[in-house]
Amino acid sequence: MNNPATVFAAGGVVWRERGDTRQVLLVHRPRYDDWSLPKGKLAPNEHVLLGARREIEEETGEQVVFGPSVGVQRYQVRKNGNTAQKLVHYWSAVPVGDSAFEPNDEVDQVSWVSVEKARGKLSYPRDVDILDALDAVVPVVATVVVLRHAEALKRKDWDGKDTLRPLSSNGTAVAERLTGVLAALGANRLISSDAERCVTTLTPYAALVDRHIHLWPEISERGYSADPEALGGLAERLWKPGKVTVVCSHRPVLPALARELGLKAAKFSTGAFLVAHRLADGRLVHERFGAP
Repeated sequence: MNNPATVFAAGGVVWRERGDTRQVLLVHRPRYDDWSLPKGKLAPNEHVLLGARREIEEETGEQVVFGPSVGVQRYQVRKNGNTAQKLVHYWSAVPVGDSAFEPNDEVDQVSWVSVEKARGKLSYPRDVDILDALDAVVPVVATVVVLRHAEALKRKDWDGKDTLRPLSSNGTAVAERLTGVLAALGANRLISSDAERCVTTLTPYAALVDRHIHLWPEISERGYSADPEALGGLAERLWKPGKVTVVCSHRPVLPALARELGLKAAKFSTGAFLVAHRLADGRLVHERFGAP
């Protein structure tokens, strides 16, 4: 008999500072009578960041924005009478806005406790391991999201100037779905190539959060081809302390842009993105994601 498919889930270590004490948010599940980190299974085709944010809000009443990854758990669970692997991704998560927790059948209690108390309160050693990873990735000084524009009309199907080539219907749908992903990352500064396909990739999110999109012609295909050296020095402008900056550009430009940011160059499919965090100790940590 074939093994059941892997169960994918996501959640976070939700934390806050209270005076000199760092507190984390734990949930109690009456079905198992355990204390754990908030998490849950992804819905079919749900982007992992959207699923993590949804599950945290459903279990704790807290809306959060995500920082760096704090690890992945792999363990066995029962599924349809068989054993399946469960894969759970966790991120550092900071609450934003007001809490609206209501006890339910799945989670009947939540508790803000110090990190030290949480180590003793958590029911599973694997959750303690995830909790202990938090210190290594906070605080974050600045974040940059490097994004390739969503799918555009093919060049052969467009008679106008390439810079005006619009998104396809699929690309437009991806741009709409990116609003939730960028909200989960707390994006608050938007930079784009001046090409239509880049600008419209960010437009739905810009409208949602009422942010201006700053146009940088030097990161367009045309601008980069004319003067590749113009990318020099952009890192200083992109790593803005206290900001989560999204920069939307093109496949030929992104490897050089990544190198300028101190990151390993890589290929990007349309709508895919890389999230990079500069930590207080000077380290860079990053993670790649597919399009939502």
